[in-house]
Formats: sequence, structure tokens, C-alpha cells
Amino acid sequence: MPELALDGSEIAAADGIPVIFDVAALAAHLVDRATTLTVDELTVVLFRVPGDDGPVLLDVLHRHRLITDLDLGRYVGLAWAMAERPDRALSRGRWRQLFTAAGYTEDGHRVPRPTAAQRLYRGSVADRRGDWSWTDSRDVARTYAAGGFGGRLPGAIWTAMVEPERLLARNTDRDEFEYVVDTDGLTITPTPDCSLFA
Repeated sequence: MPELALDGSEIAAADGIPVIFDVAALAAHLVDRATTLTVDELTVVLFRVPGDDGPVLLDVLHRHRLITDLDLGRYVGLAWAMAERPDRALSRGRWRQLFTAAGYTEDGHRVPRPTAAQRLYRGSVADRRGDWSWTDSRDVARTYAAGGFGGRLPGAIWTAMVEPERLLARNTDRDEFEYVVDTDGLTITPTPDCSLFA
């Protein structure tokens, strides 16, 4: 039977990776171990930390070459989707590097990037219209524009024609039909019929 450490942070685990709940301590342990993680180990460690800490752990693993680019592709979209505000967990530059190394993915699978520009939408306040979570569903954008959940303020529905090279990943598992979009330099406008919710 595993034992709880005196500080309550570690439990010996059968898979050889101790249960560590603090992302910095877990990252330090994995870096000290200096062994590339298997897919099973990656799944275990990413689900041991809170969603907002997943991107930080994934970034550390990538920086220390403890995850292959192929395996990174399986988890980078998930880490993005599980964080409430992924752009606060890592800089855009770091996210860009992770998504570039992973290649374009849909629900954790490397697939060919779309070849045509996509009309996408985002529901948010004006100051956050350039964030990277977008959708091809106006209904999903409308839900986000209305605000009220996750502490979000009411906003508007924004739209853009997004070139394929800006599409970093697609996540559909939460019925949000999310595209992760590199918006740097992207022309973003309010939808013509978008009544502001604010």
C-alpha cells in the first residue's frame, strides 16, 4: 500500500512515478529522472496536476526533451483545452513553439492542416478578441459572448477569415468546436448582426 509523505505531497506509485500534486515538484522530479516519458506516463502526470498547470508541465517536459514531438501532438491540444485561461499559463511564444513542434492536430491526432481559409468566430469582450480560442459555430461564440460562466463578462461576437497556417489545433471533445488560432496580425471584426451583450 502506498504511503503519504509527511508533507502530504507524495505517494509511492506502482508505475514508478510518485504522486506529486504540486506542478513545480512534479516537474523537478521528472527532470531529475531524465527519462523520456511513455504515453502512459504522460497521461498519468498530466492528470495529476490541475488543468491550469498542465501547460506548464508540458512546457517543462518539452524544454527538457522528456516528451517526443509526436507525443506532444497527443497532449498539447488537451493541455490547451483543460486550462481555463491557457494564455495566462504560458506566453504566446511558448504556445507557438509547442504547437509548431506538435504539428497540426485534431483531438490529439496529427492530421493534415486544412487547405482553405476558415470563417471562425469568437465570443468575448473587445479586449480579449485576439485570444486564441475560436470556433466555427456562431452558437458557441454567442454563448461565450453572453458571458456569465467562468467569470466572463458579456461581450460581442467577433469573426475572422483564418488562413490555414494560423490554425494550430482543433478540439471538439467539449462540443465547443474549438480551433486554436495564432491571431497575431489577424484582422478581427465584430459580426454585422452581433448585438453587443455588454
